[in-house]
Amino acid sequence: MPAPSVKRRRLDFRSWDAVLADADHLARRGYDRAGTWSLAQVLDHVGAGLRVALTGSTKRLPWVMRMSARNFALPVVRACRWIPAGIPAPKWWQPQVPADADDGRAVTRFRAEVEAFLAHVGPYHPHPAFDRIDRESYDDLMRLHASHHLGFLVPHGEAHDRGGRQATGGAGSGHG
Repeated sequence: MPAPSVKRRRLDFRSWDAVLADADHLARRGYDRAGTWSLAQVLDHVGAGLRVALTGSTKRLPWVMRMSARNFALPVVRACRWIPAGIPAPKWWQPQVPADADDGRAVTRFRAEVEAFLAHVGPYHPHPAFDRIDRESYDDLMRLHASHHLGFLVPHGEAHDRGGRQATGGAGSGHG
């Protein structure tokens, strides 16, 4: 459950190494939640986007929503480097692991998913919300998605200002 005084971190991961370092840091140090999902649930949810890129999915938003998301929302999100809170994930994209799942194992699994995603040759399968997007956009979107969700997990003992920005360290570092 989220702690009322915990503020979301504003992250902007520019590399997968930074994403994985933050996930490792959260698993080692522990964290407070500014949202409802645990680290294992966040990594399962973000990992689903990576898995879909490689294997495809029969689940998709309606065509009009995918085209709107790709042509309007995606450029805005990439330009602002921010995904607003409160956008509900479809039931089929909710975490498939319980809140008390082992965070360390989740990080190990997620690391393997990132490695497979990066090693993939050729185009990715269409995204369920954005349809067909180029590799660079897909990669950037997945790191922004990780930034969004990992931002709701605040490492124990790290100070954040009232706006949710980290008081120590850079926004892209994931920890101070």
